[in-house]
Amino acid sequence: MGGFLPPAERRSSALLGLYAALSILLLLAGDRLPTASLRGLGAIVFTPLDRLVLSVDRMAGAWRENQRLHQRLAELEVENVRLKLSGLENQQLRQQIGLPAWHGVDLKPVEIVALSGEPIPVAATLSAGHQQGVEVGDAVMAQDGLLGRVSEVYPSLARAVLLTDPNSAIACEVESTGVLGILHSMTAPRPRLVLTGVPLSDTVRIGQQIVTSGFSSRYPRGIRVGTVMRVGRETSGLTQDIEVAPSARLGRLRYGFVVMRPGPGEGPR
Repeated sequence: MGGFLPPAERRSSALLGLYAALSILLLLAGDRLPTASLRGLGAIVFTPLDRLVLSVDRMAGAWRENQRLHQRLAELEVENVRLKLSGLENQQLRQQIGLPAWHGVDLKPVEIVALSGEPIPVAATLSAGHQQGVEVGDAVMAQDGLLGRVSEVYPSLARAVLLTDPNSAIACEVESTGVLGILHSMTAPRPRLVLTGVPLSDTVRIGQQIVTSGFSSRYPRGIRVGTVMRVGRETSGLTQDIEVAPSARLGRLRYGFVVMRPGPGEGPR
């Protein structure tokens, strides 16, 4: 009957018969096969293949990552050009209306050598002092956002009160709308940061970013402070009760930056 089958089907039947014979042989002689030797032989035979497949997979992953980084680099280049043009435009407009030009901030890296306060830190000890140019009132920030300000300075150390200190008051604004308020740390009925003094007529939404407004000589404008996480009405009913989650992880501080004041003749920031 095999003569009546097409060549392709005859090959398939032969392969099927071969597989069936091998399966029966393995079942009959399975216990007597040198499995350890076979595993060793398989390792010798397939290890180079596994390495080749792994190398190809890594190369493909690296190529995809490289493409993604190139795309991100191009996007950042476009954004950088846009920001430079906007900065130049802003500088020209400020000159035309007689306003002082903006200056960048000088950041001095410091180590947070100690934190004090329970359960939430309210003060930090910094690894820089008078000898490094740190002064009382200098703002202190981390990579994620504002920490507070320098309250005491020693030769090579300084103490900073954090924005969670109950006596702290920071002039802030809502980044996207310019709504102004004062950030305070409240301890009752639970520890939290609250943006106070915001009229009920101003619209503030959950998720909006809070930054320093620059209406205080202690904090330059535009430092990220936190994110609006709850909006309600203050007990008096006259203003809003806006709870803010700090941007900086105050319980995991290791390093920070002191915002150095401009030298003589540098003008306002």
